[in-house]
Amino acid sequence: MQWRVGVLRSGVENVVWTDHGTGVNWQSARDAAVDALYERAVLEGRHEYRIQVGEQEGYSWPGVTEDGEMDLSIIRGVLPRQYYWH
Repeated sequence: MQWRVGVLRSGVENVVWTDHGTGVNWQSARDAAVDALYERAVLEGRHEYRIQVGEQEGYSWPGVTEDGEMDLSIIRGVLPRQYYWH
């Protein structure tokens, strides 16, 4: 299953797809994509991020803690841990 991660940087109109890969199933693709999204956010800071695993898309906007540090806790839950289709 294909996955990709992108970032919508400040001042631009289009998402730049920065990371991509393939997993053997939904779970492995999702986990690889979430890890890549986390690393991308660490590298790039506060932007709007996109994640796509197969046909499923997600969005993430990391926040800021009371101490002014970037809060990446939301990223781990951006897509469900398991995906069931009919």
